[in-house]
Amino acid sequence: MEQAVYITKTSQLHYANGQYSRVYFGCEFCERLIPSLNQLKRVTAFVRKRKLAFSLVTPYVTREGLTKLKGLFDLLKEEGVVCEIIVNDWGVLNLINREYPFFTPVLGRLMTRQEKGPRLARALKRKGEAWAFSDPKDPKIKRFIVEKEIPLDLDPYYKGANTLSVPILQDFLIKQRVKRIEFDNALQGVIMDVPKDKMKLSVYYPYGYITTTFFCPTAGCDDSPKSVQKIKPCRKQCQKYIFKLRHKTMPKILYLKGNTHFFKNSRLPVKKLQDLGVDRIVYQPDIAV
Repeated sequence: MEQAVYITKTSQLHYANGQYSRVYFGCEFCERLIPSLNQLKRVTAFVRKRKLAFSLVTPYVTREGLTKLKGLFDLLKEEGVVCEIIVNDWGVLNLINREYPFFTPVLGRLMTRQEKGPRLARALKRKGEAWAFSDPKDPKIKRFIVEKEIPLDLDPYYKGANTLSVPILQDFLIKQRVKRIEFDNALQGVIMDVPKDKMKLSVYYPYGYITTTFFCPTAGCDDSPKSVQKIKPCRKQCQKYIFKLRHKTMPKILYLKGNTHFFKNSRLPVKKLQDLGVDRIVYQPDIAV
């Protein structure tokens, strides 16, 4: 099974040691973190020197972000770099197929639409539970959360709800030259049915993303709490802080970094993943923001 390491900064290149044959570089979650041309040059020089395979990771974008990506694609073209482009935006996929057919598009994990909220792992154990807590506005008032048992026949939905499971989408992706699809190692397990002779699968480990947004709750976290400005300017506080979120109804700690929530799953069922058709593990030494 191919082993890849995913880095978001050139300062993390030391993670690309001898156990990995491929380097992932870039950002999935924010176009403000798209690497510069100089950063990309440094990484491509590194992988060439060590004869490693290379995958450029790209986020969902606006027109401004698409322009930045075109600059990176042009650089790779000029330098003759043979690589994959990890796509997390349909517009980026369209651009690659229209103007850069020599790159290999890979459908990123933001596009597979998995169901992977950590509470699902507990809910699928078929044990109904309830919690009581005080209303934050009035401690005298009690609120209740009731978690009902999920019927067995919903397992295929909660474990297999993803792009990979729909034949018409599989046919569409194949026509768009997508022959590899990536996903997260969900806590509740994964069910897939893919044409293994046409599609390859990659899984990210140990961090999985839950949700992401253009709105960044981390932006402005250094500002005075008295500030009346609702949308804070980006000062890349995501590069300084990670917030841990805990609640008794949530079986795992959630991590907020930048505009994205993550969970951590250190259990990697390699044999089960291989049976699904997975032939690449993408290791993240740090949360990929």
